[in-house]
Amino acid sequence: MRKMILLGAALLTLAACQSVQNLSEGERLNWRCANDKAFSLRFAGDAAEVYAAGQTLRLPQMGEGAYSNGTVIYTEAGGGASLTGMHDGPYENCQRRAGDWWFRFW
Repeated sequence: MRKMILLGAALLTLAACQSVQNLSEGERLNWRCANDKAFSLRFAGDAAEVYAAGQTLRLPQMGEGAYSNGTVIYTEAGGGASLTGMHDGPYENCQRRAGDWWFRFW
């Protein structure tokens, strides 16, 4: 009986996960760039919300790996990223911080 309850709970959990379309949406990604600069962002729908130099901006998607509001441009390609047009920028030669891709224990 106990195994059936655990199996039922596991199936309900999987069913709940199946209804989520993008599990990484909303997860904050942290980038470390050249010249000791850093910024973070999260994806929300078809936009990227960028946090840098005390500012938060929403950048609509402009193409594959490119987001811009006409002034600020975030691009991501080949495992690296850049952010231009933002105060205290440009943020160039950016790499994801280890905490974003390393296994999480909890």
